[in-house]
Amino acid sequence: MNPIDLKSSKGSKALAVIPARGGSVRIPEKNLADFGGKPAIARVIQIAQDSGVFERIAVSTDDPAIGACAEVAGAEIINRPPELSDGCTPLQPVVVHSMEQVPEVEFVCLILATAVLLRPERLSDAYSMLIRDPHLDYAIGIRRFDSPPQRAILVDQNGFVSMQSPEFFNTRSQDLTPLYHDAGQFSFGRREAWLSGTASFMMRSQGVELPRIEAVDIDEPEDLEFAKLLFEATRKK
Repeated sequence: MNPIDLKSSKGSKALAVIPARGGSVRIPEKNLADFGGKPAIARVIQIAQDSGVFERIAVSTDDPAIGACAEVAGAEIINRPPELSDGCTPLQPVVVHSMEQVPEVEFVCLILATAVLLRPERLSDAYSMLIRDPHLDYAIGIRRFDSPPQRAILVDQNGFVSMQSPEFFNTRSQDLTPLYHDAGQFSFGRREAWLSGTASFMMRSQGVELPRIEAVDIDEPEDLEFAKLLFEATRKK
């Protein structure tokens, strides 16, 4: 795998970083999973390209097969060092390592390598938020909980159930405050925000709401199968 020398290239305002390490245990070669005849990583690179936001798209990987596939799809390659390539390494230092190779960028978007259902306009919407508000640190993909968390049920060691918040027992679902979670698809932030090391939830951040069909977090084999079914369904539409 021959990485492009990013430092020698011209500067850009927005960089997409797609972390895609090899060695997935639960789903071997997850980032190369086939979606409609193309590997997942190639689909995600195309989504970033179609957004029209990024002058540069980089894949951070330790895997030669992923790197070769990403190069064919039009991405630049950042060789990820061993200390950032184990399954316990958080994504923030991986993004910072990529930024060190491209020190002139102002905005950086982390895009998950399996975000194959994400629509390109979500990325352009997030970028627009950052441009409009110079004090905004991040714009992140979020999704509303399918079921109100206020109605969560606890199960004790004997299998008996109880409401975590019984005060909401008689409250209609439509009257409960909507709650959201990180959709696990992308985080778009300013360079300074990434370098601060502070989580986006602890900074001045706004959310880009994603529908369920665009926000499948692929962690288990059944997640991958579900994502493939959704992908085919959207293609038929």
